[in-house]
Amino acid sequence: MKKKICIIITILILVIFVFLVFFMSGNQFSMTINDSKIDKEEFLAAASQRRYEVTSYFSGKSGGNVDSDFWEREIEGEVPYQKLAEAAIEELKYFHAVYSLAAEKGYIENDDYSSFLERWESENKIRKEKIEKGEAVYGLSEYTLDLYKEYEMDTLQKRYCEDLENEGMNITDDDRMQYYEEHKAYYNQEDDRILDYIQIPYEEENISEDQVQELKESLTSVYKQMDQDHSLSALAEEDENLSSYLMHADVTAAELSFYAKTDSDILEYAWDLGEGESTAVLDENGCLYLIECTKRKANDAIPMDEIKDNINKTLREQRYNEIIAERALHASVECDMEQVYSFIKKHVNN
Repeated sequence: MKKKICIIITILILVIFVFLVFFMSGNQFSMTINDSKIDKEEFLAAASQRRYEVTSYFSGKSGGNVDSDFWEREIEGEVPYQKLAEAAIEELKYFHAVYSLAAEKGYIENDDYSSFLERWESENKIRKEKIEKGEAVYGLSEYTLDLYKEYEMDTLQKRYCEDLENEGMNITDDDRMQYYEEHKAYYNQEDDRILDYIQIPYEEENISEDQVQELKESLTSVYKQMDQDHSLSALAEEDENLSSYLMHADVTAAELSFYAKTDSDILEYAWDLGEGESTAVLDENGCLYLIECTKRKANDAIPMDEIKDNINKTLREQRYNEIIAERALHASVECDMEQVYSFIKKHVNN
């Protein structure tokens, strides 16, 4: 009897031991990036930020449905929870590249995650107190952790780029000209267009079917008569059914954004018209249209001197991003990946 009890106790001890080993293996976590200790909270926050990216990556693959066993199911030779762990490490490398540089420049006192959390909590506390006092608060009344991270990273980038003594921030005339020539198509201005058009919103005006048909026939008659000597405006002014619907638009490059908001349908139908060309009679979305482009003039690209500051800003931000990417690429990561995989596997569905 005693022997049986000893055997049972031994088995229970072994079961408990195995359980503890399994439990502890899924909770052990040790990682450093450039000598900065990464705790569990920071790692899981990084994993959370990259979770959607990883699920999207697998969603297009065979068997990529996000169901109960998604994270542990091998999909085309890859396991999602392992992919998530690796993505989290890349996120952490980028984070510490940004914040270590900011600490070196004196923009922040400490580049560790706990200091980041303290600044986040402090910012929200300040905003809350201002709101309670009735003071103006610009932007959000309260930041989520992810939004605060985005806000602070943008601020750190701006501070770095505004200091022209920093590496990569001196933009020469040659730098600007090279960028301008490489992206000149981006700075091309749209053509100036002068349009005459008729737009009859028959649904909005509750025009009867018979009247719509009569208006369409009038428009068709005008369209057939249009040529070099007979413009839309001249012909429409002579037709009492159409004259009240005749409109004119000087769509210059400078005014394009305005017309894109107020007359987007007109622009869409007239976009490819050359000078002297017109659309046919169109019946779209409860409206009748007839549009003529009476003049179209090509514009030169925006002169570089007018966009010098924008080019400087773009180049500085590009160079800053390259510096951060280089620092992240060469970041030193020390961890046991099997331990990391085990940790994320245990917590990925929590």
